[in-house]
Amino acid sequence: MGRFTALLLRPFQTWERSAQIALGLAFALLALTLLAGILAPPDQRQPILIGFVGLIFVIQAIFMWANRTMVTPFTKAQRLYLAGDLEGALAILEPTAAAGRANVRTLTLLGNTYRQVGRLDESLRILTKAVELRPFDPFPLYGFGRTLLVSGQYAESVRFLRQAVEMGAAPAVQVDLAEALYRHGLVDEAAALLKSNRDAVYEPYRRLMVEYLLYRLGSGAVPKRDSIENGLPFWKESAIRFAQTPYGQALADDVRQMQSLVEEA
Repeated sequence: MGRFTALLLRPFQTWERSAQIALGLAFALLALTLLAGILAPPDQRQPILIGFVGLIFVIQAIFMWANRTMVTPFTKAQRLYLAGDLEGALAILEPTAAAGRANVRTLTLLGNTYRQVGRLDESLRILTKAVELRPFDPFPLYGFGRTLLVSGQYAESVRFLRQAVEMGAAPAVQVDLAEALYRHGLVDEAAALLKSNRDAVYEPYRRLMVEYLLYRLGSGAVPKRDSIENGLPFWKESAIRFAQTPYGQALADDVRQMQSLVEEA
C-alpha cells in the first residue's frame, strides 16, 4: 500500500504549486462533502451527492491540467521521428530498449527508425522481436513488411504487409502492399490495389508512387509535373539510402524514369 501511494505521489511532487494547492482544497472539500452527506437528513442528501460527484470531476480536471506536460519517452521519440530528427529519436529509443523497458510499440518505432537511417539488419532484428511479441498487431507487421521491402525481400514483404492489412492496418498500407506486389511481379493484383486505394493516400510521395506505378502498369495517365516535383525528393533520398539493396537499385531506375517524365513535359 505504501509503495502504491508513493507511485501516486511521485508525479504530484513535480506539479506546479497552484495545482498542488487546488488538489489539496478539492480533496478537503470532498471529505467535508462526504461527511455532510453522512450526517445530513435523508431528504437533504441529494444536493450533497450532486456536489460530491461534481468535486470528483473537478479533481479529474486538476489531474489532467497538472499532467499536461508529461510526455512518455515513446511519445518524445515519435515526435522526433515525425519531425525528421531520426538521431534524436534513436537517442531515446536505444537506451530504453537496452534497459529492457521497451514494449512492442517502442520496439517497432526503433525498428522503423533504424530503417529510415539505412541500418536494415538492425531494423529486421528489432522488428522480428516485435512481431514475435505481438504477431497480430498491424503496427509491427507493417514495419517489418516495409523493412523487408526495402531490403529487396519482396515475397516475405508481401506476406507481412498482407497480414498487416488483414489485421486492420490503415488503408494507405495497401499502397505499400501494392508496391511490394509490383516489385515481386504480381502486377495484376498490384494494379487492382492501386486503383482501389489511390484516394487513401495524401502524402505527396505516396501519391506519386501510386500514379507512377499505375502509369507503368498501363492503368493510369502520366503523372503530372507538380506531382512528380513534390513527391520525387523522398524517392531520391530513399534510392540513395537503400542503394545497396535490389530495391534501392530498382528505385533508382524509377527515379530516373520520373525525372525523364518531367523533362518531357
